Amino acid sequence: MTFRSENFVKMFTDMMSEGFIVIDNKGKIQVYNRKAKEIFGISNSLQIKHQRGKIEAGDIVIIGDNAIGQDDGNLQGKSLKAIGIKNTNIKEGDSIIALGTYKEEGVIDPILKHLKKDHNEELLELETNIKEVYIKARIDFVNRIISIQVKDNVYKMPYINAIGHMVVLDGKTLEMKFYQGHGYTARGESINDLLKGREYMAKGEGTESLDVIGKDIFEIHKSDYMIQQFYNVAKGENITYVDKFEEINGYPTMCTLLPVEENGKRIGAALKVEDISQIKKIIAERDHAIRELEKAENQLLDERALNKAFPNFIGNSKEIEHVKRMALKAAKTNSNILILGESGTGKSILAKAIHENSKYKDKPFVHVNCGAIPSTLLESELFGYEKGAFTGARSEGKKGFFELADGGTLFLDEIGEIPQSLQVKLLEAIQEKSFYRIGGTERITVNIRIISATNKNLEKEMQRGRFREDLYYRINVFPIWIPALRERRQDILSLVDFLLPKICQDLATKIKGISTEAMNLLLSYDWPGNIRELENILERAVNLAEGNNILSKHITIEDKKAQEKANEIKDLKSYLEDQEKKVIVNTLSYFKGDKKKVMEALNISKTTFYEKLKKYNIK
Repeated sequence: MTFRSENFVKMFTDMMSEGFIVIDNKGKIQVYNRKAKEIFGISNSLQIKHQRGKIEAGDIVIIGDNAIGQDDGNLQGKSLKAIGIKNTNIKEGDSIIALGTYKEEGVIDPILKHLKKDHNEELLELETNIKEVYIKARIDFVNRIISIQVKDNVYKMPYINAIGHMVVLDGKTLEMKFYQGHGYTARGESINDLLKGREYMAKGEGTESLDVIGKDIFEIHKSDYMIQQFYNVAKGENITYVDKFEEINGYPTMCTLLPVEENGKRIGAALKVEDISQIKKIIAERDHAIRELEKAENQLLDERALNKAFPNFIGNSKEIEHVKRMALKAAKTNSNILILGESGTGKSILAKAIHENSKYKDKPFVHVNCGAIPSTLLESELFGYEKGAFTGARSEGKKGFFELADGGTLFLDEIGEIPQSLQVKLLEAIQEKSFYRIGGTERITVNIRIISATNKNLEKEMQRGRFREDLYYRINVFPIWIPALRERRQDILSLVDFLLPKICQDLATKIKGISTEAMNLLLSYDWPGNIRELENILERAVNLAEGNNILSKHITIEDKKAQEKANEIKDLKSYLEDQEKKVIVNTLSYFKGDKKKVMEALNISKTTFYEKLKKYNIK
């Protein structure tokens, strides 16, 4: 039994985790493995299917292009006459969103949204209805995504430098008949090509794939510097290198280029490529954030303006002034924010204040305490579910927190408590700003700003394998550290001045003062529970003080450390029972007393559940 060597070459190269391309000394492709097709977007396994065809008269064409003429088949302003747009003011490098009817005037009024090359806008959007069909096109210059939505379907094209995106609707049925995908250069499906009448290939599972073997390398890749060099080596030029950063057709890659020789004669060249577009995208996001910070630096207000921006974030120490300045800068960007600090330092207050000082201030602010929701329920709470997705699901389904926060801010408090099993889906949702509901088949797209907070050291959690490294870098674009109260003791005075009248008002009692001795006790204490503990101790003192002043005897913190040590010394059974009671109480609170849902969430029988209610005296 014999095997053809070509079959072995294809099998082994398709197993490689890097892209691998080999051309002969005439520039004809001999090997082009599966990973290379994925990197350059000519793989056929795309989610949404359509048949082969071409744009026909009467079809509705929607175009999003962030840089005219750069990666769209040399599209020009005059090319748009094909869809009824006669604007002659469009220049190379300009950004456009265009909508019109192909080679048939009078069906709909064409629409053009246009920005000049050196604009400073973050978004370019078009939103309309064509014969009751909802259409929305959007270029997000910050996150570098062009998206075109038709009805409930969203067609996205992320880009590094420049890209041309297009969706075509059948003129009679208004159903999608073509959408642009990565690899359109190799398939000869650039916007300009298709507007000139060129056919496009089918997409989706089971459709004919693009066969590149035997084709000229310049048919599949436009003649940029790297491809020309690849060709020159195949022809005999002596160039070799390993792991060199190069950009191929707009895709940032790490390349290894080697000549291929036989009996001392050059017969071709081999190119190994690794896709590093995600790394470059994150670097670009950070660079953009830094530029925004520098711009905001010149517009920062004085101390009074900072206090006005953060009226509930109390403190005048240099540490807190720094936090406020960082927070105000963060509010002016779209970057993801990570707030770090011990429990009780005011992370939630700062997150809400950042939202209220941002362009999202009139949109939803959704606070999710990831540590308070049982891990078995967290996925459905974040992403929602379709009707009948699981036992106990609402008959009408449910929106998750991601959907509820659409247009505004999603605050993921105690993000370090999210289980590893959910971190992959969370990363994808934050990165792509889209997700599937549990039991759903439709990808839901949202426009949200993510703020996260934790009292954990996430770098140590990564080292221990409890927190994904890629998720950490995605949420940690703009970190803000809130120092503990013991590290800024001078703020205790202003905190007491702010909290004491508020506590007296809440308790419906006369405003009380505080003696010097009592204040000295507060100033000398280490505050392991930070501001939350200070607030609790002041509330207790107001309740104990019968006169108009809080005295040192009303400040009950002297034995706190001894009490904490005493609480630590208990047998294992008592400790486990305390934790069990806490879980039951928290779950009852979360489900607002619905015992059936609590039993399902905790996976315990009715008999056991009621026994534990009685045992722990839970009302």
